[in-house]
Formats: sequence, C-alpha cells, structure tokens
Amino acid sequence: MVAAIIILSVLLILVSWLAYIQIRKVSKLTAYMELFTRVTAVTAVKVSSAYKRMKQIDRLGSFEADDETGFIFQEIKEATTELNDFVKRYIDDGSEQEEK
Repeated sequence: MVAAIIILSVLLILVSWLAYIQIRKVSKLTAYMELFTRVTAVTAVKVSSAYKRMKQIDRLGSFEADDETGFIFQEIKEATTELNDFVKRYIDDGSEQEEK
C-alpha cells in the first residue's frame, strides 16, 4: 500500500511538472502570437497606404506610359497590388471602416 502511494505521488509530481512546463510554453507562444498580430496589422496598414499612394502618384498614367520608368513602375505597381489583395483577403485591419 505504501509503495502505491509513493508511486502515485511521484506520478502526480511528474504530471504537475509537465503541466507547468506546457503552461509556460503556451504563454510564450501567446506572447509571440500577439507580437506577430501587431506586426501584421502594422504591415497591412503600410501596404494599404503604399498602394493608395501609388494610385495617387500615377493618377494620370504618365509613369506607366514611359518606357524606361514604366517598366519599373509597372513592376512596383504589380507588387503593391498583390500585397494589397493579400491584405484585403487575409487581414482585417479596419481600414474599410475608417474610409466610410
């Protein structure tokens, strides 16, 4: 009977220690996730802002029409368009509510 109590006590201590370790890991991962969420939200705002600025700069299409400048501008425009589409599809930064 004493052996069973000792074994169960050791198992209880072991399980408690493992639970404590897992709780610490979860809290660290939660902190990383919060940081990642903040970084993603800031990136989403900056991408949306850059996309709007690109549209304002070339409102007449003059950069896009130039041969040398147009190629680079077109590549930058495509990259910002793809990033903006990604932000709109996967990240809700609340900018739609601010614009209305």
